[in-house]
Amino acid sequence: MKRLSVLALTLPLLMSVESVAQEVNDAPVQRDALLYALAWKQTAAEYQALYYQGFNIARMQVQAALDSRQPRDKPLAIVTDVDDTVLHSLTYWGHLVQRNMDFFDDAIWDRWVESNRVTATPGALEFLEFCAANNVEVFYVTSRDQGENTFELALENLRSVDFPFVDQEHLTVLRDSSNKEPRQDELMNEYNVVTFLGDNLNDFRRKYYIRSDVDGRIAAMAQDKDKFGSEYVIFPNPTDGQWLAAIFGESEPAATEANREILKDAASRQRWDDPMENARNAYFEGDFFSALSTWRALAEQGDARAQNNLGILYRNGEGLVQDFTQARAWLLRSAAQGHAQAQYSLGVMYDYGYGVPQNYPEALRWYQQAATLGNADAQYNLGVFYAEGRGVRQSFAEAAQWYAKAAQLGHANAQNILARMLVEGEGVAQDKDEALRLFKLAAAQEHGEAVENIAAYFPNTLTD
Repeated sequence: MKRLSVLALTLPLLMSVESVAQEVNDAPVQRDALLYALAWKQTAAEYQALYYQGFNIARMQVQAALDSRQPRDKPLAIVTDVDDTVLHSLTYWGHLVQRNMDFFDDAIWDRWVESNRVTATPGALEFLEFCAANNVEVFYVTSRDQGENTFELALENLRSVDFPFVDQEHLTVLRDSSNKEPRQDELMNEYNVVTFLGDNLNDFRRKYYIRSDVDGRIAAMAQDKDKFGSEYVIFPNPTDGQWLAAIFGESEPAATEANREILKDAASRQRWDDPMENARNAYFEGDFFSALSTWRALAEQGDARAQNNLGILYRNGEGLVQDFTQARAWLLRSAAQGHAQAQYSLGVMYDYGYGVPQNYPEALRWYQQAATLGNADAQYNLGVFYAEGRGVRQSFAEAAQWYAKAAQLGHANAQNILARMLVEGEGVAQDKDEALRLFKLAAAQEHGEAVENIAAYFPNTLTD
């Protein structure tokens, strides 16, 4: 049987530094800007609960106004936004996501409005009916523009869910502006407006319409923090609104790569700067000096991962003069803390005689410690030791057991060699079905010899 005893060990120096699961610097610009937000809006009980909470608060405000109302007081009213406040647009957003779109699309929105697929937000109908039953008028103020039929379409949307007060007197549609303040002021002159409802700060007052200034908009909101839950009741909307204008300078930015980068920057405005990850990225980019300076500081503080990686830099001579004594010293400190990768790295040093006398029993001891902790490379190398009788009594059965452990963890070399053993029945019962499965798993990882073995042992099998 042909052995692969050297393949996993030909690059031990490169394999010992902990790798990064996803290289951030090489990752493509994210194109799933809507997925988390829409998954939340579509499925989260918490999202619906916030609507019930908002309308419960509004109802308490209305009831308090009713209880304190005097005969000569102005008539009571509430003023509400429409979209994402009392009407849901979930099917519109779901339509975009299904088509892999991640920014608002005006043309599709206009067609969706015309389709009249709106639904009432949770608690909206009950609250508005409560207002109507108590002679509290409801005024709808919305910014929309679907052409000449905009007003009629809005009326149809509101009527389709049986809302009260849906008529020309109670509906205001702003086609040319998002500034609702003039109409709000008119209503406040005539009515005692108990509360305003909206999903956007701009639904309350124009002062919040601040472009290209996230901090300024937040500060303007904070000045009125005592009004929220009383004069203003706000509902959740993470997909669109004037909050986007504070980031992009416009509320409906185009779906461009530049805007995706802007959105990514906004989403990571507050973030944890992980020095270990930064150092790993620097290492794989060949910036060994930056990696060295970070890992040394962390290693001296007792970080086992950094101690392992610093040991590897000394062993490889990357960013500093190669020094096997220092390499071994740092690896020992990491291994003493139970770090499996450092234990494996020490096994490699004794296995190949890197800076220490070659010592198979000592290599075996370190491999066993690392393998017990689930290190697949160490498990594979133990398989090699038993298959070749290197420092131990030769045992193909024992070798197969270690190869199987590594193969289960996705180790391509282990999958390939164990598959060979299963085909030939060496150390294990012959099992060609399992052998083919393992060959395919290794081949899927672009293991060239596994591909050749499929052709050799299973010539009539087409790989996926």
